[in-house]
Amino acid sequence: MTVHPFYRLFFVCIFLSLSSTAQYVNPEDEATALQLSKKYKDEAIACISSYQFFSFDKGKNALNDKVVTIQEEAVTEFLAIKKFGSMLYPEFYNRFIQIKNFTRAIKYGGRYVNAGSRPIDRSVTDDGIFFDDSRVQYYPIRFTERGAMNKITVKKEYSDAKYLTRLFFHERYPVKEKTFEFKVPDWLVIDFKPINFDGNKIEKRVTTKGGYTNYLFVMRDIPAIKEEPKSIGIAFTEPHIIIQVKSFETKGEAIKGFDKVDDVYGWNYRLYQMAANEPDQLKAVVAKVTQGKQADAEKVKAIYYWVQDNIKYIAYEDGYSGYIPSSAQEVLNKKYGDCKGMANLLTEMLMLAGFDARFTWIGTRDIPYSQTMPALCVNNHAITTLYFGGKEYFLDATEKYIPFGENAYRIQGKEAMIANKEKFELKTVPLTTGEEHKIKTTADFSLVDNILTGKLKIVFTGNERTDFHQTYQQLPVTSQKEFLENLLEFGNSNITSKISKTSDLQNRELPVIVEGESNLSNNVSIIDGDYYVNIDFFPKTLHGYLPDEKRTRGYDLNWVTAFEDELSLTIPANKKFTDVPEKLELNTESYSFSGEYIVAGNKIVLKKKLLIRKSTISKKDFAAWSQFLESIKAFSENYITVTSK
Repeated sequence: MTVHPFYRLFFVCIFLSLSSTAQYVNPEDEATALQLSKKYKDEAIACISSYQFFSFDKGKNALNDKVVTIQEEAVTEFLAIKKFGSMLYPEFYNRFIQIKNFTRAIKYGGRYVNAGSRPIDRSVTDDGIFFDDSRVQYYPIRFTERGAMNKITVKKEYSDAKYLTRLFFHERYPVKEKTFEFKVPDWLVIDFKPINFDGNKIEKRVTTKGGYTNYLFVMRDIPAIKEEPKSIGIAFTEPHIIIQVKSFETKGEAIKGFDKVDDVYGWNYRLYQMAANEPDQLKAVVAKVTQGKQADAEKVKAIYYWVQDNIKYIAYEDGYSGYIPSSAQEVLNKKYGDCKGMANLLTEMLMLAGFDARFTWIGTRDIPYSQTMPALCVNNHAITTLYFGGKEYFLDATEKYIPFGENAYRIQGKEAMIANKEKFELKTVPLTTGEEHKIKTTADFSLVDNILTGKLKIVFTGNERTDFHQTYQQLPVTSQKEFLENLLEFGNSNITSKISKTSDLQNRELPVIVEGESNLSNNVSIIDGDYYVNIDFFPKTLHGYLPDEKRTRGYDLNWVTAFEDELSLTIPANKKFTDVPEKLELNTESYSFSGEYIVAGNKIVLKKKLLIRKSTISKKDFAAWSQFLESIKAFSENYITVTSK
């Protein structure tokens, strides 16, 4: 009997639809899945093979420059290593990176069949108000059988090779084998700079044939990168490749790429000049902001604080407009801008007021690379450098409520590329210590009968003061009092506090001072006529930095700080202190603690200091770090015993 083609197609469709929930699994794939499930016990899906092939051509960018273009072809195979598993596979694109083909196939027995569905397309930043050209296409992948497999095939094109900056081996899922291959024509001079390769088994092969050189990088048995809060960035720890197009030849002409840091500056400065600033449009605002200010320092502060307070920071990406700063007049008129636009406005306003201000590119502490690395991935931020009074000031207009002369920790220790017309300067933002960013608490408590009350005072300085303002100033007025009272309660449900006074909270330059009265009676226990009192408070912010056994990556606290406490307790004259806790001192290169109870008659004083000198805690230091925090926590949980004389 002959079956009509329509019915053959119908039966195939029925088979495929049923197979999405009960597909035929190849026994070899099932065996591989079982083996990998023992190795990656917490994972449901593994990547069996990831292959990315890059070839190069010549073209022109949107600025009509002769450039190198890149074509990428990638094939990735996923295997369910448990019975049930699901994931999203994304491919990101924008005006520089276009997706030419993106398909998903499902394996039935020994062969792959196209899934037939199209990827979902979404904006990466779905704000709905401000434009961003970053988009993502993705496939939802769902497995219901161990050993089931999917294959993703992608073709992409980079319209300018500058914007393929780095490639990482690690993914959010374990990878059995990952390969990067580059087919480089003889007319192209390119460098593949290995980062963090030491200590990792990465195979590299170079072959030359027929006017091309092929570079192959292979890494195997790669564990998944976990999403963990406050993690050290993978660029600091994991192997990856930075791609540097140094130069190329076209029709006998040698075209420069990024061979030296001067080349990167030339590109950055060219785009900066394209902002097309019109300073005359800023004159009226500068005159108004500096009106009545006699001293130069007061004029600088007035301009700096005005930009902080009146221009809203909005990230903006739209092709080359994502690299060209918005004009100063546009940012002023719209009252918003990204870091480049805000730095541009601040620079122009300071220059109009007669100061030596310069636009500056910088990488935050999220980026490990030096400015001497000729690649666009070195910088992700823009600020203003002011030469004033014989020194440099690094002014970040996006850092709300920071005083003139202080720097956010996220740019400290980083090299800044400072524009100086056709030349540039490299300067390092000074590093500060935890002592300069302090939360100091003083308190005087009294125990009368069963009532424990006292006065508390908290002082915030440095970045701790800036962090306070960034939270407090954004709160509704009706919530600000509650916020201040919560500060005096240290997150302890046994304490109730009322605010008595504060410093001038409208002045970002002053230390923030919050004073109040607190009742700690719930911290008092009475057993057989003896009192057991606790007046110590473990910094609650540190609770989240105690690693558990599943933590895979080190911590990046993104701050250095100091907690300094002096807390006293006065008891009636007919009482005495017994079982006074012993002194505790802990000291390492990265952090230290000291705590001591001192008795003087019917008064006991707790002096305590915690200093964080280094902002990162590596995984190899977890044991020492955990012991450090647990020791402090145990010290803070000590109760003072009060008995009759």
